[in-house]
Amino acid sequence: MAKKDPNAIGFAVVGLGMGRHHCRSIQAAQGAELVAICDIDAARREKAAAEYGCRAYASVDELLRDGDVDVVNVAVPTGLHAEVGIKVAQSGRHIICEKPLDVNLEKADALVSAARDHGVKLAAIFQRRLHPLSKRIKEVVDTGRLGRMHYGDIHLYWYRTQDYYAGGNPPGWRGTFALDGGGACMNQGIHSIDLLSWIMGGVETVYAKTGTYTHDVEAEDVGTVLVTFKNGALGNITCTTAAYPGLTNDMHLFGQDGSIVVTDDRVVTWRIVRADGDQDAELNEEREMQTLYGGTTTSGASDPMAVGFDGHTIHVEDMVRAIKENRHPIIAGEDARHAVEICVAIQQSATTGKEIRIADLAGGR
Repeated sequence: MAKKDPNAIGFAVVGLGMGRHHCRSIQAAQGAELVAICDIDAARREKAAAEYGCRAYASVDELLRDGDVDVVNVAVPTGLHAEVGIKVAQSGRHIICEKPLDVNLEKADALVSAARDHGVKLAAIFQRRLHPLSKRIKEVVDTGRLGRMHYGDIHLYWYRTQDYYAGGNPPGWRGTFALDGGGACMNQGIHSIDLLSWIMGGVETVYAKTGTYTHDVEAEDVGTVLVTFKNGALGNITCTTAAYPGLTNDMHLFGQDGSIVVTDDRVVTWRIVRADGDQDAELNEEREMQTLYGGTTTSGASDPMAVGFDGHTIHVEDMVRAIKENRHPIIAGEDARHAVEICVAIQQSATTGKEIRIADLAGGR
């Protein structure tokens, strides 16, 4: 079965958990064609092949013998990201890696190095950075409209059932350190952790407490972290999968000249001091932002597959353009490394009871 469009970039997806969303995003993307899927579960891969009209493979080695595959989306359990991604890089194919790059810095760095050494592109899925609201907030902070930043936080109050942790492929990989890299912080919280760090300019130190309260899992289902950012501001990261029935994902940003509060991609507060002192214009800007960004109708609070804003499709289309223009993807592997650093530091701090400086991690920068 040849590609339907010989001019399209051929994509394949490995892992059909979150990988199912990758399949839909590839089919929705311009210039991309889903040509193959790969999963160790025979029933799941055959069902997906029939649904998406593509070839099915039982192993990555088989998949990489398919000449129509130009890009592989890696959506296997986190602890296998580098292993699969390195094989893909060695074959000369480009990679889109689901978050995070892997469970530790050594494996994340090995994946980044393999892509560089074999001359292929490595994109990392952090679609919250691509949301129009996120880009507006980043611009406001970077241009100094909020003044000197002194605080930023994310509070992710989500819920997962015990069946969620017991399921998966292989069963029970979620909530383990070896394959999930941790719990509520590394898995569910990492998108928000990455977003906050990106907006605030990076994390310098963390002091964390974590615990496992309502699930039978190895890693945390509650984690709370005091943060010092590189710009000197303070902050907090709180992530849980034990907030029944699944509540909000909040972000607070406070600067000398204003405050922004966002709940589930909905602007709650957008108050920025104007140089001319015009408070009516200040309030009008807030109302405008609340109208533009009134929130999503779906979230991952209780259902990990309930994805609203489809940043995955943007990632796919960006990879198509990056290949054709011979440039780096919009979020390259190196850009995604800091989120792994933060989560590794959170684990070390929770284990040792000490504040951890990111630069002091093995391989830290």
